[in-house]
Amino acid sequence: MVRDEGCGAGTGYPPSWDGRRPGARPWLCWLVVVLLGFAVAGCTGGGQETAGGEAGSSEGKVLTLTLDGAKNREAELQVIAQYLKQVGIDAQVRVWEYQTLVAEAQKGTRQAYATDWGSSTFSPVDLAVPKLETGGRGNYSFYSNPEVDALFRQAAATTDEGEALEAYKKAQEIIYRDAPWIFGYYLDAIEAASTRLKNWQPSMDSRVNLHDVELEDGDTLVVGLRADRILSLDPAAYRDRDTETVIRNIYDGLVTRTPDGEVVPEIAESWEQPDPTTYIFKLRRGIKFHNGEELTADDVVFTFERILADDGLDGQPSPRKGLVEPLQSVEKVDDYTVRMKLAKPSAAFLQLLVHTQIVPKDYVEEVGSRGLSEHPVGAGPFKFVEGSLDGQIVLERFDGYYGGSPELPPVGPAKVRRVVFRMMPEPATRIAALKSGEVHIVQEVPPDMVADLERDPNVQVKVTQGTRLYMIELNNKVLSDPRVRQALNYAIDWDAILQELYQGHAHRVATAMLPSGFGYHEGLEPYPYDPEKAKQLLREAGYTVD
Repeated sequence: MVRDEGCGAGTGYPPSWDGRRPGARPWLCWLVVVLLGFAVAGCTGGGQETAGGEAGSSEGKVLTLTLDGAKNREAELQVIAQYLKQVGIDAQVRVWEYQTLVAEAQKGTRQAYATDWGSSTFSPVDLAVPKLETGGRGNYSFYSNPEVDALFRQAAATTDEGEALEAYKKAQEIIYRDAPWIFGYYLDAIEAASTRLKNWQPSMDSRVNLHDVELEDGDTLVVGLRADRILSLDPAAYRDRDTETVIRNIYDGLVTRTPDGEVVPEIAESWEQPDPTTYIFKLRRGIKFHNGEELTADDVVFTFERILADDGLDGQPSPRKGLVEPLQSVEKVDDYTVRMKLAKPSAAFLQLLVHTQIVPKDYVEEVGSRGLSEHPVGAGPFKFVEGSLDGQIVLERFDGYYGGSPELPPVGPAKVRRVVFRMMPEPATRIAALKSGEVHIVQEVPPDMVADLERDPNVQVKVTQGTRLYMIELNNKVLSDPRVRQALNYAIDWDAILQELYQGHAHRVATAMLPSGFGYHEGLEPYPYDPEKAKQLLREAGYTVD
């Protein structure tokens, strides 16, 4: 399965249980019995939509609520519905095809629906802001608070990190009180590898970086990707993390990121920011593309102008354009210096640059975007040999590699001679291939498989923080009383649900930001499980709960 996981990726193909999104567990039906003391009617199928469709606030009426979600979230929602029933809410679950559900949520026809949203910049810019700013591109809860909007604008406009941090913290405190969602959780990113691998480390952005990895007694390293296909081998023609994993082993960017999210120079030797909307990058000399051409400022300018242009990809727009905003222009100062002008200040701009890889101007002008995707030429540690987007991609070490970022030793050519990225969307298939030695690295290990893998002397398991947030968005136009929305948060025992589902690999959040990102408010604790408080708030809002 391939889906958009770039900045602000909030929609995609319906997910299966592959670790990126929660998977529906058939055994969760009995979890309801364990947690709540009674069985769930209809846990084997989708719930039925309630009559009337809207949750009003009429005095003395029972609150009726439909929880909508895709199949993979059904079991989780069934448990949540039972918690809500315990505080007097008539809660039902309805299952949808994911894209259809998103379309309905955008139109405002749903009361509450389970969804998720990912961050690629480790910043509120592509997580909290698009989901909660008035009119934001991902704001399907229709939440609106002018004070929050003003704080978001203040944080985005300032170059003072302390001022931005304070603004984001104040915004979170307001969001916490307003409770526009049933706040949820994030998942750990769990990967596993053969013990024959050295210097292997999973990244928070899900990238599999193979430049540093060594393989004992072998020269061909095989990676089991979680996808059934990748989208392209052109760095300007995708919005998907699996595709990016392959591409960033072929191409390098001006900057890159350490496994824990720090931005460091790569093709750029250094940069400076003379004013809030200007960046000047000095390029390393002597960098070669895989076809032997030298990388210069002309290639950098061409790369970004190709993404910014409405017809940059053989007459079509690049899906990466949103990832370079607010970049307004890029110009060559000399052969090894580039100046970038922004339309407005952006605290996340360097994080955004991580996702743009440099292509050779002359080669792309000769073969076009399609030719680049069919036979990519980059300046990264591995060069393309052969492969198909829905099968496997074979790469070979580029011995002329300049070495990569000096901030990420070892510097120099890659340690392994050959790399194979193999499409393996089924978790069980990936795990079996790892245990048999067929592959050496697998992505997205389901939490319930971790213990078994940790007992295998030939396997190493590593965990890092995920960058995807899971929540239940509430239609604030329908559920307009914040007391009701707060009650929904108090009514659910998330700790019990997540422990049973993910065995300690899911972590609650208090609002709409992640601890891995800038601006996270460590002083806010998630809503506690307090059914009596939930009942009290519902009564205050005019509902019958007994």
